[in-house]
Amino acid sequence: MNDIANRPDAADAGPLGRPYIYKHVETAPRLAPKTAFGFVLGPKCRFRWARWYYEMAHPGELATMTPEEVDNILISSERATRSMLPGLIYSEFPNLPRLRSRLLPIAGELEPKYYVFVLRDDATWQGMNAPMDPEVVEAVRRRLDVGDQEPHWYRIDLGAR
Repeated sequence: MNDIANRPDAADAGPLGRPYIYKHVETAPRLAPKTAFGFVLGPKCRFRWARWYYEMAHPGELATMTPEEVDNILISSERATRSMLPGLIYSEFPNLPRLRSRLLPIAGELEPKYYVFVLRDDATWQGMNAPMDPEVVEAVRRRLDVGDQEPHWYRIDLGAR
């Protein structure tokens, strides 16, 4: 059997038979929030999470390193932790609104030391009015291990997206 003979002619294939015409589509830039509502994660909290992630990926390895090597590893791991931590929290709390899947830096510092785990933000109407279940917010606070901190609105670094 010859499959080539059974194929439709390019003219019969409709729009799939013609080459596609590329047209650049302009999209509006995503609005960046000026403020975000959530929990502040300081360096101590983020390094605790960095250690947790590193030990999970490389069990027992930190115990064999010098303190300087551990510091260097945790600095690198902390950067990765900033992108992975929200996914962990969102997977553990499926009822938490997914507005921003990241930590956003607080404004006012050249090198950000404090980041907000975003529960709400002012970039969109949906972000401002996201439903907050107090029980879920409390469970997130405990999971992040931020002590008795209550979520508040914070100014965000203007470059954050």
